[in-house]
Amino acid sequence: MPVDVDLLRDLLLRLEGLQESPRATVIIATDDEADLLSADKAMILEGLEILQSLDYIEGPGAESDGLWLFRKLTRKGTEFVKAARDTLAWERIKRAHQRRSPAS
Repeated sequence: MPVDVDLLRDLLLRLEGLQESPRATVIIATDDEADLLSADKAMILEGLEILQSLDYIEGPGAESDGLWLFRKLTRKGTEFVKAARDTLAWERIKRAHQRRSPAS
């Protein structure tokens, strides 16, 4: 299944707002995130796993019963969010991703 880059962007923007200072582990209920982002729970879990594997987010990760433990955006994640907030930059990022992705 192709990666939904818009969902990854939306997840990162959402996680940015959930970060706490000083750093603390935040419990993410994937059911709630799925409702907020109009996605299904499996897509949210996959998106979080992708973001963690790309080193965009930091935290212990998947927990039982649809919970995800999150601490913060990494430097890469923060840089991505800054670029993705700019509409023109985001469109360029999406086009670059589409060129690299194999055809479905």
